[in-house]
Amino acid sequence: MNDISLGSQLTVILPTLNESENIGKMISHLHSLLSDLKIIVADDGSTDGTIEIVNQRIIENRNISLLNRSEDPIKGLSVSIAEAINQTETDYFVVLDSDFQHPPEKVIDALKLLNEGFPLVIGYRTEFKGWSFKRRLISWGATDLGKFALFIRGRNRPRDIMSGFFGGKTDFVQKILHENPGIIEPRGYKILFDLLKILPKKDKIGEFPYSFQEREEGKSKIKMKHFLIYFRSLFK
Repeated sequence: MNDISLGSQLTVILPTLNESENIGKMISHLHSLLSDLKIIVADDGSTDGTIEIVNQRIIENRNISLLNRSEDPIKGLSVSIAEAINQTETDYFVVLDSDFQHPPEKVIDALKLLNEGFPLVIGYRTEFKGWSFKRRLISWGATDLGKFALFIRGRNRPRDIMSGFFGGKTDFVQKILHENPGIIEPRGYKILFDLLKILPKKDKIGEFPYSFQEREEGKSKIKMKHFLIYFRSLFK
């Protein structure tokens, strides 16, 4: 994959909120893997210098762009990712955390599956480094409830419906977002689950494993309100 690069077909979407300690390292790491891939940093209003770091990288590399949502009235991980997907111009996209909890090397696994023809690919977590028992319990409960909601709807139930590491064929997912404008919980953080609720069961999903890592720097942005938004979305 590195010898015959397919990076020009791919945009990596990096949602950020105060990730100045990580974003520069992540951009460099991604371009060391696939030098010609495109990157969209979808920033939700950082105040710690993240935007300034990205703007400097844009001067150095035309394959990097910034979706600056500082002035948008509705903030949220899901709406940031949805906007970035709609701005993507390459054949494929992959959504990746900027804090190295998602190993960037696995982007290549996602790209291989996309090239095999899967319209949606999902990374499933095989290990949860640094997670407390409470966080594991909440995640297990949310996953079970989500899979039951998908079963009731007659939809696909991949291994990790709560994953934030996923990708897709760009025009396929853009079409879903365009035809179902109300399906995304804009202030939510699990856009993948929103997509799975309407993805036809006939559409096959590619899956690849990864070990969920501890953050390299910074703090998690997930709060209890995000779990409440997710539980509300089960019935939407």
